[in-house]
Amino acid sequence: MRENVRRYGLVALMVLVITLMHYNTAMHIHAAHGIYRRLYYFPIIVAAFRGGRRAGWWTAVAVCLLYTPHAFGLIGFDPGSTLEKVLEMLLYLAVGLVTGVLEDRERRARDQLHRTLDERERLQAELVRSERLAAVGQLSAGLAHEIRNPLASIKGAAEILGETPAVAADPGRARMLVVLKEESARLNQVLTRFLGYARPAAESLGRFDLGDELHRLGDLLAHRPAAPRIAVEVPPQAHACDGDLAQIRQLLLNLGLNAAEAAGPAPAGAVRLVLARCGRDWQITIDDNGPGFADDALRNLGTPFFTTRSGGTGLGLATSLRVARDHGGDVTVDRNDQGGTRVLVRLPAAAER
Repeated sequence: MRENVRRYGLVALMVLVITLMHYNTAMHIHAAHGIYRRLYYFPIIVAAFRGGRRAGWWTAVAVCLLYTPHAFGLIGFDPGSTLEKVLEMLLYLAVGLVTGVLEDRERRARDQLHRTLDERERLQAELVRSERLAAVGQLSAGLAHEIRNPLASIKGAAEILGETPAVAADPGRARMLVVLKEESARLNQVLTRFLGYARPAAESLGRFDLGDELHRLGDLLAHRPAAPRIAVEVPPQAHACDGDLAQIRQLLLNLGLNAAEAAGPAPAGAVRLVLARCGRDWQITIDDNGPGFADDALRNLGTPFFTTRSGGTGLGLATSLRVARDHGGDVTVDRNDQGGTRVLVRLPAAAER
């Protein structure tokens, strides 16, 4: 309501003032009435600029209704000829309609320009991601040889040392060897994630039930240490989806683990997994009641190596986003009603055979 008053208040005031000037000007002042008739074009054009075709048209109609009693002698009298006054009112309607149509076209052109600019920004972001991926791809070959092989040697040597009597008899040394093996395994996992993002595995397409995969994810999350409360909602019908099952499982696991970590342990922490049909696609909703995404994290969604989590690599969401888009879907992230995170995963439903 306030928006309409702000937008059209000036238009209504202009129409009212011009009408009062018409009605309160003596009949014999022909020139003044001629000027007042032309002044009506200003509020009609302003209304069309502010509200498009409908606003211009209905303002012109209102002007005609307000002017008619004066034009034809019902209240006062405009001394102009009948033909002149009728043509003037037809012009009011034409100007309101034409100006409004042109304004609507200009707005559509502006909207299209904004969409084009948004698409350009999206493509630029995709280009940045692609360039980073290319850089990781070049780096991965060196990492595989320069880090992974020595890492395997270090882990093997630590296992051999752990079996020697001298080390087994010294709790301090044994503890340090355990730390050495654990950190070697962790480093190997980080390296594997880098390589997995840079060089995706070859697709092995097949048909699977997305509902079964969501139940599987729920079971995995529920049996983790310090797991949150897990709720899985899947409709009773079949949930066929075509794609690479291993990649889809990795996508769901990445997002599910993020949600479980953000929610924290039960009973306070809770994660909700929902599968629903959305047109030709399946939509998976992953809700948690954690602290939610920061604005900076939302802006950098899917950017490789960007993370706000201590010890994170910034590849989990980036990998999930790439997998979804490779399958013709998408991943979007926002805040839910509880202030936590809502992740929407869209994947095309399998075509009927």
